[in-house]
Amino acid sequence: RLGPESIKFNNAFITTPVCCPSRASILTGQYAHNTGVWQNNLPKGGATVFNDSSTIATWLKQRGYRTALIGKYLNGYNSLAPYIPPGWDRWFATHALAYYNYVVTDNGVNKNFGTGASNYGVTVLEQRAINFIKNTPATQPLFLYYAPSNPHSPATPAPSDIGLYSSIPNWRPPSYNEADVSDKPLWIRNTPPLNSTQIAKGDSLRRSQLESLQSFDRSIGKILDELTSTGRINNTLIIFIGDNGLTWGEHRFHDTKGCPYEECIRVPLWIRVPGQIGRNESALALNIDLAPTIVAYTGV
Repeated sequence: RLGPESIKFNNAFITTPVCCPSRASILTGQYAHNTGVWQNNLPKGGATVFNDSSTIATWLKQRGYRTALIGKYLNGYNSLAPYIPPGWDRWFATHALAYYNYVVTDNGVNKNFGTGASNYGVTVLEQRAINFIKNTPATQPLFLYYAPSNPHSPATPAPSDIGLYSSIPNWRPPSYNEADVSDKPLWIRNTPPLNSTQIAKGDSLRRSQLESLQSFDRSIGKILDELTSTGRINNTLIIFIGDNGLTWGEHRFHDTKGCPYEECIRVPLWIRVPGQIGRNESALALNIDLAPTIVAYTGV
């Protein structure tokens, strides 16, 4: 449903392809050397290092937008919880990966979610996102930052999706577990090839990731339904992006994101612009471009 109306950036990249630095850049439009968030954890990363006083949320809120973060914020947020960063009217932030048995700060109150099917992360998050849209006054503009854990490892699928991709062929591009790395830097030449255990784990993870994406995909459909039923769909800019890429065995890397190859830095980026016909765009786009794009589009 997003595809025909979206501008698909075929050359979209993440400037620092690790969760926390990437999300800090998305929220501010700044490189990691300006946000100070270089890594996921202390001393050079994590939510406690991030200066949250000036973000997309604070800018939009000042112009009358109702704002919400539903899902993952920044790594290490659990050490700040139940703190709510400035600019957010609705705050439903997971403390870590949210599949089962996780904690969420719900508007300043920590809540535990267990193992039952109704507690599956996407099921919980999509309902909060839908309720946020439903409960925002029709005359007030809104900003929703929707960030489930899927398909992050361990990529637990929803019950109905388990086994859906069990028969998909294994991922074996020419760069997979390269035998000859003589043309690579020394540190890669010193990286041993993947062994049979790593290969099996990688194949299994890929299948689980594809399966876990199905519930996330359906949740986007439900959010689109709510935007439609509330009369907002024709006036809503929708940005779909990953916070980093991931290796599935390329260049001898298994389940790696911070590598100097396109598998780590290249991400999908679709932007659905009301009134525009979808197209493929070859121009370079980066995650630091999103905040200034939102600023320009909304006029804040």
